[in-house]
Amino acid sequence: MADIFDKCIRFKRQSQIVSAADRAVAESTLFRQAPVCNAGPWIDCSGRRVLQFSTNDYLGLAGHPEVHRAAQEAVARYGINFPMGARPLTGNTALHEELEQQIADFKGTESAIVFCNGALAMMGALAALAEPRDLIILDRYAHASLVCGARISGARLRFFRHNDLDDLRKVLREAPPEQARMVVVDGVYSMQGDMAPLPEISDLCRHYGARFIVDDAHGTGVCGANGRGTAEHFGVEDRVDLHLGTFSKALATIGGFAAGNRDVLAYLRFTAPTLLFTKAMPACVVAATMAALKILRGEPERRLRLWRNRKLLQDGLTAAGYDIGSTQTPITPVQGNGTDAVYLGKALYQDFSIWANAVLYPAVPVGTSILRVIPTANHTQEDVAMLVDAMAALRRDHGAEVHGVAAAES
Repeated sequence: MADIFDKCIRFKRQSQIVSAADRAVAESTLFRQAPVCNAGPWIDCSGRRVLQFSTNDYLGLAGHPEVHRAAQEAVARYGINFPMGARPLTGNTALHEELEQQIADFKGTESAIVFCNGALAMMGALAALAEPRDLIILDRYAHASLVCGARISGARLRFFRHNDLDDLRKVLREAPPEQARMVVVDGVYSMQGDMAPLPEISDLCRHYGARFIVDDAHGTGVCGANGRGTAEHFGVEDRVDLHLGTFSKALATIGGFAAGNRDVLAYLRFTAPTLLFTKAMPACVVAATMAALKILRGEPERRLRLWRNRKLLQDGLTAAGYDIGSTQTPITPVQGNGTDAVYLGKALYQDFSIWANAVLYPAVPVGTSILRVIPTANHTQEDVAMLVDAMAALRRDHGAEVHGVAAAES
């Protein structure tokens, strides 16, 4: 008789993702134990001082004293767990509504809803908006939470090749005119670091009558003149029908949001399963998020430092001969095959006391790997130079390639 757990045993013995020879090193990298205080840029690893380039703390707010103070004051007043309940029950407080007003003001929308984490914002919005007779069109590299939400909805799913406008046009053209449809993309792709071409996609959505939804988890706080995200960067904020995002990146807390038309948000408030059936964000997290948003809006120099460090890092890695793909943002993916990036990351840690995460499938395609490096506003130019020099030394000492890590095209 078939056993639903059979696949688990097969995965352990015959994984197609990692070869037998590389299993041990891959398992030592995936779910690698990190210190609790790990936002950096310098962290303590069992008494060892380590330079860290692997968090999403873009603006360096994770350790900001004002963010900590807001959380501590809320804990002192309410504890770490209140409110106790989902938003429709006892979880809807004045703090939650204030944060929603601040997000709507920041994103320039009529309304906003906050969820207890970013993935639940993505899943809940798509699951509520689409029905089995509808069509959801996603970029092939769309975040897993968007794909999960689309599947939960029961709608028909179509994927188009990553950032390929001709392929998207073909999918839209083939859709029956009577079928309601939405196009869903990431503003910034979390592993590639490139942006979706929002102006061109919005043009296609208008032409073919599709709603346009953007998950701007990695763009919010990072992109745009005021940090409002990729839609601001491209000047198309009013052409995005629903803005989705998270607080766990530039805002350095946890939670997620949907922002847009008042009627759409009212509908989501009553239908999004991940809002209705889970505990509300703790008050201490809400307070910390509002403090972080105030800093984000009031200190644009943090974003300037982030982008300065991004240029220093990416120019340096390219000059050292590394292939960093087509990134347009601080996300810096050093390209590799197989488990190449695992070996590179281990060498950085062992030889140079630098922490940089290797990424394998399912975050990147099977048979590939990347060393995902992210500078922050809190890194100094000397920190960035230290990483670039270490990478250059590894490449120099190991010849033309470091364990097969791809070289930049000359």
